[in-house]
Amino acid sequence: MSKPDQRPRKLGIAAGGGVLPLKLAEAARAEGRDVFIVGIKGAAGSSIEAWPHGWVRVGAMGRFLRLFKEAGCEDIVFIGPMMRPRLRDIVPDFQGALLLPGFIKRLKAGDDALLRGVVEFLERNGLTIVPAESILTSLLASEGLVTRLAPDAAHEADIDIGIRAALALGAQDIGQGAVVRDGRIIALEDVKGTDAMLARVAAEHPGDPVGRSGVLVKLPKPAQDRRVDLPTIGSRTVERAAAAGLAGIAIEAGGAIIADREELAARANKLGLFVVAFPPSRVEALA
Repeated sequence: MSKPDQRPRKLGIAAGGGVLPLKLAEAARAEGRDVFIVGIKGAAGSSIEAWPHGWVRVGAMGRFLRLFKEAGCEDIVFIGPMMRPRLRDIVPDFQGALLLPGFIKRLKAGDDALLRGVVEFLERNGLTIVPAESILTSLLASEGLVTRLAPDAAHEADIDIGIRAALALGAQDIGQGAVVRDGRIIALEDVKGTDAMLARVAAEHPGDPVGRSGVLVKLPKPAQDRRVDLPTIGSRTVERAAAAGLAGIAIEAGGAIIADREELAARANKLGLFVVAFPPSRVEALA
């Protein structure tokens, strides 16, 4: 009698920008999975072309599904940053046109509503959405300090304010981050993302060039599907926070992805910033 097929399920990666789609592909291959990457045009980089891949424009939902199905993918991961599309940038195919009225409604509601629509469409068509950290376990932030420096009492007070601000922002499905300095909210993330928010802080609230102050706080939105679009930080986030004069970055343990932990820690230590992951219980206490 032949043994049942123990072949690992083929992984499809819906790729936004940055290095995470490639890191995930490498981790999946290391555990014996075949991988197929679908790059979102305007977000994913050309480096995905080193892997079996296809490209899809925003709105081409029929092609998006077909690429994964024809490649034999069973599990799908969404990973890598992608800007919320403008309505004028959505160029639907036939399937996308059928879905467009509902997607426009979701687009107006916010990022999470739009992503839920995409996830529901794929799941209705037989694909399984899995979180990135189920494959690349080192991605998920664990509780505690990532860096040598730690927040002081003033920073901890700013973190609490930032948690409340990020929760309120996330409840409106607008963004996941806030910047707080000396007890005052000085920036909230919008559809342009964290990098744009930190650039605004650097331009409008640069802080003391000698003594750093202020904290970037990032949290998942209260109602978001945590399989997709968890807050992500990497070395570039640290560099932009430093350019804005901030003292550190605070994220929720188990609720954020660290793109390149060792590199991030080394960069933050060199620039004199702290990075800390606080427990979910802290969020629950402040909600």
